[in-house]
Amino acid sequence: MFPLLIIAFALLIPGYKGFAANPANQLTRLVNPKPKISLTNINAIPESFTNNFEDARGFFYIWFFGGSGGVGVALRQFPQQYEKFQQIMSQKDDGPTLGGETVGISPLCLYPRDLSKADLDKVLNNKISVEEMVKRGPKPNYLSERGYLCFPSYVDANKGCNPLTVRAVFDAMSTGDNVSPDVAQAKIDEFRSDKSPDRAAFKNSLLKTKLAGFSSIAFLLFLLGPIVGATCLDAFSAGWFPEWPGNDNLPWSLLAGPGLWTIPQYWI
Repeated sequence: MFPLLIIAFALLIPGYKGFAANPANQLTRLVNPKPKISLTNINAIPESFTNNFEDARGFFYIWFFGGSGGVGVALRQFPQQYEKFQQIMSQKDDGPTLGGETVGISPLCLYPRDLSKADLDKVLNNKISVEEMVKRGPKPNYLSERGYLCFPSYVDANKGCNPLTVRAVFDAMSTGDNVSPDVAQAKIDEFRSDKSPDRAAFKNSLLKTKLAGFSSIAFLLFLLGPIVGATCLDAFSAGWFPEWPGNDNLPWSLLAGPGLWTIPQYWI
């Protein structure tokens, strides 16, 4: 029985005839040539759109004006951040202020001046809880209506305090203008309990949130920019100059052979 199983096994193995391997197959296994590698240019847009310039133009419009929403979100952050930056700068000389010794915040926080320790202590020693701030304060947006602490509510709860300091404390809790109430209360308690001379807990948190806000926009652009850019560029070339010799090597062909300056000759 065992010899019969061996014979059956040998016959079932592909490339074998009984116990003898096919010489051609045996040679192939010994030589085992390296597989051929072919480089094929892959378009960022479907091939069906490259065959019709009108379809390619429609694809370009979709991605440039509608499909680039992710990049648009990131780009829209720049004017919003700039507007916020201008508001902060305009508060440089706003009062009231108790003056005196300063905290020593990092220049990377991009504030027009340092903060007074006395002004900071006045904001942090506010006895109103975050829950009460949310309940009493204005609710200008959806998150504030859902129980989040918004910046206008925090300002309203800290009337009589230095405006720039109020802005800085809120910025130390959130990268935007809304923050979860439990996070806000935990941060305020942490800042308040820190007895270090330079208010290290507040300073470190402020610097971290500022850097996180800047880096998140840059990272989003880094991720989405090349994808949307490549798609729009391929659709643009297929829609307006499909016969241009450099279409297979974008974007490098725009700079080195045949070059951007040759495109008008192929424009349709």
